[in-house]
Amino acid sequence: MAFGSLFAGLIGYLISASKARGFEEIINNARERVHYLEYFKVVPPMILFEKDHLTETFYKEAVLAYILGLPNSSIITALRVLEKGLRLRLNDEKSNLAQLIDEVKELRELKDLAHGLRILRNQIVHRDKESDDRDALEVLRHVSEVLNHLYPFDEVIHTITCSICKNKYEHSIKAEEAYLCNIIKTKCKKCRRSNVIIIGKELGIPKTL
Repeated sequence: MAFGSLFAGLIGYLISASKARGFEEIINNARERVHYLEYFKVVPPMILFEKDHLTETFYKEAVLAYILGLPNSSIITALRVLEKGLRLRLNDEKSNLAQLIDEVKELRELKDLAHGLRILRNQIVHRDKESDDRDALEVLRHVSEVLNHLYPFDEVIHTITCSICKNKYEHSIKAEEAYLCNIIKTKCKKCRRSNVIIIGKELGIPKTL
């Protein structure tokens, strides 16, 4: 994606300029947030993305806001993804988020979790509450968990273009391996050269971090 390349280029520029006072901290903090995404194995709701492409855009923005240290923006945008996923599930464009959560029967034991996310979003929007990186990461984790519960998948198929012979081939990735920042090694079926898949690269998560 062009956006992913642009963002990766921006990070590359910042790294090259990191000798300037203050940039080291920015880059190190962003790198640390990326590592946390990988450590907690946040699986994007890929089936939802297929059904509503705008949710992928919002999810991308939520992830990038978290990486860049904008937790309030990340939380608000992540809850927009949750709301759109619930509306799609119910085919309901009128109810508010609280009503949507209550109406989705499949949530069951996740209803309290979803309401907790909603309350945190409301406190930021209506009560000027400030969140932090931990809040934003937890929201990304749990929004993903709720949406993957509603839109489950067993595996995803990635199409890879070999970096050497340019042959295109497919590789299957199990749902539990499809978490952000996971690096998966594959082998070209034609020239046998190794190629990698970086989960989340299409969302703009830069491998330079």
